[in-house]
Amino acid sequence: MRDLLPSLRTSRGDHFISFELAKLLSLLVYPLNQALLLCLVSLLLLLFNRIRAAFCAVLIGAGWLYLCSTAGFADYLMASLEDDYPARALSVTPDAEVIVLLGGAIRGDVHMGTLGDLNQQADRLVHAVSLYKAGKAPRLLVTGGGQAGNRSEAEIMYELLQVMGVPARAIIQEDESRDTHQNAVYTARLLNDIDVHKILLVTSAFHMRRAEGVFAAQGLEVIPAPTDFQRLVGVSILPGVTPMVSNLWRSTYALHELLGYWVYRYKGWL
Repeated sequence: MRDLLPSLRTSRGDHFISFELAKLLSLLVYPLNQALLLCLVSLLLLLFNRIRAAFCAVLIGAGWLYLCSTAGFADYLMASLEDDYPARALSVTPDAEVIVLLGGAIRGDVHMGTLGDLNQQADRLVHAVSLYKAGKAPRLLVTGGGQAGNRSEAEIMYELLQVMGVPARAIIQEDESRDTHQNAVYTARLLNDIDVHKILLVTSAFHMRRAEGVFAAQGLEVIPAPTDFQRLVGVSILPGVTPMVSNLWRSTYALHELLGYWVYRYKGWL
């Protein structure tokens, strides 16, 4: 299947600079980075004897970091992304021609001879395998490239899916893409070559709005299959105003995704 993308390989270098620049700029929406930046601003203000302005900068940074570390705010941000994509039981999930599993669940390549390491989005692989074993589609396409010199996410997921019981003959690899837009463009070209148009799209619920839009824009019939829900549904023993690292992580992902969605809309990719 890799040989179906010869023309795409030639354009990989053209996307590299813009991809890396986008990733660098996206760091500016991370609450921790914003708080650190405000601290640096406060130090500069102190150099110019602007004590009151420096104090305000530190106060704003600390307040924003605290807010993003609370469960209430993290839930609010995640709800704005996830509420349109509720969980759906396998028994009522429609059938499709192929299950498309987006990358993002791989933390790193093999270490000391083990399988690739997974991150917090590993539910994506579990849900995709569950859909396949439930007979919702006869094939499973994995999409995701990699850094130069490393194996692609698609290749690592291909290996992991076989360990989880999916036969190699049922797995299609798209190993050139580096972001969600390229996931959709390259996947659509692969599927058009084999006359497949109806897909079950598996990704994290907070990522589904952008993913569904960009895949549908490529002419595919998309059935959302969200997983990896981040909005808390149970009752926590801690108050919602208690700062926690896990809440800061959720707020960071939500802010990154909200920015990504509006950037994609601005570029006309949705």
